[in-house]
Amino acid sequence: MACRNKARGVLFGLACLVGAQAQAQDASHFFADKTINFIVASGPGGGYDMYARLLTRHFGRNIPGNPSFAVQYLPGGGGIVAANNLYGLSKKDGTVMGLLASSTFLLAAVGDPHTKFENLKFTFIGNMNEEADTCSVWHTTGIKSVQDLKSREVIIGTAGVGSNSHTFPVGMNAVIGTKFKPIPGYSGGAQIRTTAMERGELHGSCGIFVSTLGAQFGQPLSEGKLNVVLQMGLTRHPKYKDVPNALELASDDVGRQSLELLFAQLALGRPILAPPDVPQDRAALLSKAFQETMRDPQFIAEAEKTNVETRWFDGARMRDVMMKMESAPAPIKARVKAILEQQS
Repeated sequence: MACRNKARGVLFGLACLVGAQAQAQDASHFFADKTINFIVASGPGGGYDMYARLLTRHFGRNIPGNPSFAVQYLPGGGGIVAANNLYGLSKKDGTVMGLLASSTFLLAAVGDPHTKFENLKFTFIGNMNEEADTCSVWHTTGIKSVQDLKSREVIIGTAGVGSNSHTFPVGMNAVIGTKFKPIPGYSGGAQIRTTAMERGELHGSCGIFVSTLGAQFGQPLSEGKLNVVLQMGLTRHPKYKDVPNALELASDDVGRQSLELLFAQLALGRPILAPPDVPQDRAALLSKAFQETMRDPQFIAEAEKTNVETRWFDGARMRDVMMKMESAPAPIKARVKAILEQQS
C-alpha cells in the first residue's frame, strides 16, 4: 500500500509539473496568430495617437508569437469612456490593452461617479513617458507672463470636462488665481486647439504635454508664434527650466497639496494597461515585452527621429504612483474633487 501511495505521489507530482509546463507553454504561444485590440483614449492625430502608433509598430515584434495590433479610438468624457470600456467591457485574456488618459485615474481616486473602475485593479503593463504639462498662448494675444493670466480673462480650448486640458486650468483658477475660461469641445488632439488659436478663436490651451509640444509644434514654438507661459508637474521640466511651475505659486500648504494631487497623474503620462484579471503569465509576458520594446534599437531610433520623448518606467512603478494618489489625505481629495466639480 505504501508503495502504491508513493507511486501515486510521484504521478501526481509529474502531473503538476507537466501542467505547469503546459501553462507556461500556453502563455508563450498564446499570442501567435492573434490580433491585439489597442484602445486609445482620444481621436486620431494627437499626442496619444502618436505614442500608440509608435508603440504598436514595434510591440508585436517583442511578444512571443508576434501578434498584430488594431488601434481603436475611443474619445469621450476626458478619457473616461476608454477607461470604462477597457476595465469593464473588454476581453481579459491579454488580447485587449490600451493607452489611457492619466487624468481618469485622478477622477477615480477622488470618487468621480462616472468612473466605473478601480485604479489598482487594472493590469499594469508600463508607462511610455513621464510627463509635464503646459499652458501655451498664441503670440497675437499679448499674454506673456503668469501675471497676465491673473489679470485678464484667458479663453482656452479643452478636450472636455475631466481631461487635463480642462481640470488643470480650473484647479489653477481656484488655487493660484488665474482667470482661465475653459471652453470644452476641442477633442481629437492638441492640433485642433492650436488651429483655433491661429484663427483667433482661442487665446491658448493648457493640457499640452511637453512631449507633444516637442514632437508636433516645433515650428510655431521656434518662430515665437506659440509661447509657453506656465507649466504643471511635480517639478519643472528640463526643457522649460525658466517657465514657472504652478506648484511654486500656491500661497498655502492646502493649495499646494491639492495641486500636487492634481498633478501626480502626470507621472503616468502615457500609461499602457490591460483589463483586470488577465492571466498572470500573460500579463508578465506583456510587461516584459513592453520593457524590451522600450529598449529596442529600432523603437529608440524611430522615437528619436520623430522627436518623441520616452522617459518610461515599468508596471511596478505605475502601481506605486497609483497607490500614492489613492492614499492622499481625505481633506485634500475633497478639495480636489470640489475643484473638479466646478466645471468652469
